[in-house]
Amino acid sequence: MVHAVKSPDTMYATMGTGSPSLLLRAYDVFPAKTTRGFDDQRFVGPSAPRAVRVRGRDGWEVSALDQHANETVTYVFDAELGIAVRWQRGEDWMELENPSLDDAFEPTLFTWTGPSRPAEDDIARFHREHEERQRVLAGIPQALPTWLPMTTNVQPQSGIARTGELSLSISGYTPQFTLRRWVTAIGEPKAEWPNDSTPERYRRSVGDWTYEIRSHQEINRDDCARIVDSIVPVDPPDRDPADITAELAIEEHDRREAEVLATFGTGRVLTDHLEDESLLIRTDFSDDAAWRDIAVAAMAPVPQGGDTEFAAYLTCIDNPEYDGLTVDGLLEAIGEPPPYYVFLVDAETVKNPEMPIVTVYTGPDEPERPRGRTFRVIPSEMCGVENNLSIANMDFESFADSADEDGVFRGFPEPAHPIEEVTTREIAHWIADDLDTDALREFHAQIAGRKYRYPVSLFEVELAEVHAHTRDTEHGTHAELLGYDEFLGATSNGGPALRGTVPTHNGYWTFVIDRGSHRPIAAYRITFAPYVPPAPQDGVPQPMKLEVPFVCTEPISFSMLTDDDDLIDRDVVQRAILAEAARLHPDGDIVGGEPVLQRIPRLLGFNIGCHVQIDGRPVFYVAIVTDVDDKFLVREVPPEGLRVVGPGED
Repeated sequence: MVHAVKSPDTMYATMGTGSPSLLLRAYDVFPAKTTRGFDDQRFVGPSAPRAVRVRGRDGWEVSALDQHANETVTYVFDAELGIAVRWQRGEDWMELENPSLDDAFEPTLFTWTGPSRPAEDDIARFHREHEERQRVLAGIPQALPTWLPMTTNVQPQSGIARTGELSLSISGYTPQFTLRRWVTAIGEPKAEWPNDSTPERYRRSVGDWTYEIRSHQEINRDDCARIVDSIVPVDPPDRDPADITAELAIEEHDRREAEVLATFGTGRVLTDHLEDESLLIRTDFSDDAAWRDIAVAAMAPVPQGGDTEFAAYLTCIDNPEYDGLTVDGLLEAIGEPPPYYVFLVDAETVKNPEMPIVTVYTGPDEPERPRGRTFRVIPSEMCGVENNLSIANMDFESFADSADEDGVFRGFPEPAHPIEEVTTREIAHWIADDLDTDALREFHAQIAGRKYRYPVSLFEVELAEVHAHTRDTEHGTHAELLGYDEFLGATSNGGPALRGTVPTHNGYWTFVIDRGSHRPIAAYRITFAPYVPPAPQDGVPQPMKLEVPFVCTEPISFSMLTDDDDLIDRDVVQRAILAEAARLHPDGDIVGGEPVLQRIPRLLGFNIGCHVQIDGRPVFYVAIVTDVDDKFLVREVPPEGLRVVGPGED
């Protein structure tokens, strides 16, 4: 047991049933005491006393209802002394051993001679610092405004119209705001919480001072100006502003230096920090300045655009005991995980201008993820690696496999950006007069025959890279390829080109065209095998199968649809849906039926989803476009789902 020295700034509480007051103050719970109209009785409806023994002493056991806890409480009172020697509520209990009454106790019994914890703890220090801060603030001369904008509220209470007598209840309201000030020559200080998130409404320099008004409420600028004009100024500090500015700069430097030094983990022991921490361990002690620069760079916030910054949250360990620590030595020191990854600053990190930090996988040894695998990461990418590994958002190999040839992860490659956005109609127009292969002719026929425009992104590529990527891509044993060999042949010689893809019903086209003339170079199509549903399982509901004689094969880009396109009237669809719902539920209260889509293409086999409320219950309906204008196949989707199957599909 460690005693805590008493302090006026610290409160200690006993949690649970550990307090002996439950026994020592047993008689406080009864008999009933009525105060301020409330009954303090807690021991209600006691049972008849029953003779029992507690720790070798005779006693009387009584049970009753504790109205505060709404549970039965049992007390045992010593038959000789009359004091409580046992208390029980549920599974919690407490007993008094060797009771003594009215004995004289030695004063030393109440003197603590064991170890003590100082009264100074974080809470006490916070209170003391707060009080000191308030004392300092109270000593700063206040420049107060003598005018505030006010909204007057008037409420008549009584009066007589004939005599003009009138009593009014009048109250005023003024907006709440923060008035900041600083000596203009010293410069604006950083706004502290909560003012850092409070909108600035007005700012003006008057004499030696700059005044600023911040408020979450709108305040008229003229009112703000009048507030500032009404301020009774005070004298600025009787010192040269340049001297004060220099002192503040030194103090800020010292503060930041102290923060940096506190993060270096000097003297920390590895085994004390194995759980829930991202460790950065110094294993090279040849250059203290380099270690400092590396640690600071690894933990530095990295801007992500706007006001967003990400930083690596590292626990640094700077202990000569780990000088020369190898990966094998690290794994031996850690033993079983956690941790699952560790960062090391070794000799290469210190000597290399890029400061590449070793990242070690320290999790379980697995065939696809061997324990002890490493890669290096530059400090500016540490936040991405640490943040994602610490929450298991990404795997170790996601970064290791993306390292450059020298084993250093310098970030994921920037995604390619298209140089041009066109549509299938433009592509069809460009290639129409130069179709020298069956694949190109089929490609043109498909995109030229589409009813609606579809967006296509064109990327600048090197044909040799396209050739290698296409050649090395696994398409699967069930995929059907058209024009694949011709595509490889046409791209094998390299050269600049534009590449694009166009989706099909069960696959996609990949094509390349000349960068300048848009002449077609090659195209190939991959068609995947039709979807095969899994075999039914006992007890697992299967979606209802709806076979239709047609299927919609044209991909649609709803963002490309306009009111000038051939569209189906949404009201027509809604009427068809409601008619079918009324047929199936003639006595139901039916509302809704509006299609989910705002623009509906007129394509044979196209599925239109609609939400309906039937007696307050949501039901989903599907309308399938037929080859007869404004006629649909309408089905109510059952709870287990609906699968629409066209010709050739299962």
